[in-house]
Amino acid sequence: MEKKATREKKESRRFAYITAIAIIALAIVGLRLFWIYIFDGDKYKSAALSRIETDSVAITARRGSVVDADGVQLATSTQVYTLFIDPKLILSNEEKYLAPTVALLEHCFGFPAEEMRAKIYGNPENQYVVLKREMPYSDIEEYLKITETDEDDEDYLPEYAQYANAAGIFLENGYKRNYAYGTLACSVLGFMDGGVGAYGIEYMYDDELTGVDGREYTFINSDNVVEKYRKEEVNGYTIKLTMKYNIQNIVENKIAEFLEKNPSQTVAVVIQDPNTGAILAMADSHTFDPNKPRDLSLHYTQEEIDAMSDEETTSVLTNMWRNFCITQSYEPGSTFKPFTVAAALEEDKINVTDSYWCGGSLTFLDEEVHCHIRDGHGTLDVAHALAESCNVALMYMSQEIGAPLFCKYQSKFGFGEYTDIDLPNEMSCEYLLYNANNMSELDLATNSFGQNFNVTMIQMTTAFSSLINGGYYYKPYIVQGIYNENGELVKSMDKTLVSMTISPETGEFLKNAMRLVVTEGTGTAAYMNDYVICGKTGTAEKISDKEDDYLVSFIGFAPYNTPEVVCYVVIDNPSTGDASGVSAGFFKDIMSEVLPYLNVTPASLDTDPYPGEGHEEGIEEETSEEGEEEYNEEEYYEENYEDEYTDDYSDDYSDEEYNGEEGDE
Repeated sequence: MEKKATREKKESRRFAYITAIAIIALAIVGLRLFWIYIFDGDKYKSAALSRIETDSVAITARRGSVVDADGVQLATSTQVYTLFIDPKLILSNEEKYLAPTVALLEHCFGFPAEEMRAKIYGNPENQYVVLKREMPYSDIEEYLKITETDEDDEDYLPEYAQYANAAGIFLENGYKRNYAYGTLACSVLGFMDGGVGAYGIEYMYDDELTGVDGREYTFINSDNVVEKYRKEEVNGYTIKLTMKYNIQNIVENKIAEFLEKNPSQTVAVVIQDPNTGAILAMADSHTFDPNKPRDLSLHYTQEEIDAMSDEETTSVLTNMWRNFCITQSYEPGSTFKPFTVAAALEEDKINVTDSYWCGGSLTFLDEEVHCHIRDGHGTLDVAHALAESCNVALMYMSQEIGAPLFCKYQSKFGFGEYTDIDLPNEMSCEYLLYNANNMSELDLATNSFGQNFNVTMIQMTTAFSSLINGGYYYKPYIVQGIYNENGELVKSMDKTLVSMTISPETGEFLKNAMRLVVTEGTGTAAYMNDYVICGKTGTAEKISDKEDDYLVSFIGFAPYNTPEVVCYVVIDNPSTGDASGVSAGFFKDIMSEVLPYLNVTPASLDTDPYPGEGHEEGIEEETSEEGEEEYNEEEYYEENYEDEYTDDYSDDYSDEEYNGEEGDE
């Protein structure tokens, strides 16, 4: 009995073990099936469909739109259709299908019957013969009405019966990129080429805009019944810019008007919010239509186009497509002078009350460097040195700063470096600047007033913003947000503080000095009664075989008290030569419309450091040697600045000690 009981216990234990193992195995299988269902379902479904699939059709995802800051659609994708026929199917039962098919094609799409018969007979084995591409919905509406209306529908017409046996006509969905405003913001937007983004936002944000295509599968199920499975497409994201359509439109219209009166090689404009780095407008005169990016007729006659070689055509197109404001470098000229003054003040190398004697030139390494006033300005303090754009005074300052500190501040302001703006092909100018080891006294002297090194417009605009916003250097950006097709925010871009460049005290001094530029200095053409405008003129003589080859510019801001807008205009090789007043007047022309649109603080509510001393609008630009008598800078700055500086360096450098090349205004 004991043996029998022992045997029963063993068998019972064995059964329990087997049962437990079976339960565990079933649990593992169940978990695995659950895992496959949840995480690998699509993979196995696709594998299954690949074995029994009879047909599949790609579903093209719609490319996302590009909109301005207010939601105005600048680039959109509209649905279009490709019409094609299957001659093999039509001829499989020619007596039944051919006549009604040809009649339907003629009725709905206007294709001549004989032409359609020839195309069908000429491609008896072909199943895909395209008749027309990029058709809007309005072109296929009648066809859909006839083919999708049943006899029982109230919209059914008796004449539809003649097309009942039509076969082998198909439509494919697709999208066409559309730029509703033609050339507007073309260098910012870019264009589409071969289904992908080329240049501008279209290239930079191609992945976000593209989306993911879907696919519809047709297959036979286990009951031998045809079924369909659709993998939904994911449409591309919408890119929302910081720029505003209305401001961009103002700028581009002003560029066109300017060129009509003043033919120039290039005219370019950047408008930025100095408190965030956001770009409000960016344009240049090398326009093109993104809807027809290879059309040169905007700038050349047909005869000129026909005469171009392939290499010349490629070169012309590349120059037309590139964004001058970020890809082209040049010598900035006197718009750089505020940066030299800022470096000298920040390093305690000069005092705001210091003064300089300008006799018209200095010499460095046996090279004479002239001021734009050949007879000299006489005595100028720091503010009036900027207002009158005195090269000699700036050269004196640069010698006090020295090459190492000068180069340090060039880097601090972002010159020679990428700003990392979210647009492609930005130029850094890294190899177009000197460093402390290879900068001679002559190089330092000419660099002090913006000659002999290169910058880009986006570098200048962004660095200048830090001069007048309290010293905050913000990364420039042109995209403020990415949204899905439901309008939900996917990613937000906001201002990014990169560094501090100067102190608020230095910034306030520079703002005052740049107000003097407009009220009594070289920039009086920018003066406006309605707004307190401040800024700096610039004229750079280009290294060229041509005589009178200049690049003139003006960079300024408004209002004075709390700057809201920075505008930088550059005119390359204007027909007016080196007249910087032309660039200041162009700046004023733009700002006269931009400032009211943005509701910028008017002069009546702003602070003007020189009330009653401004020139009336339209007064011809002229230089002044009496500015220091009209306004006592020393008395003003003793009240506002506590720093103590020495005033004994200006006599250390005489006109005979330094020689250099010719400078600019």
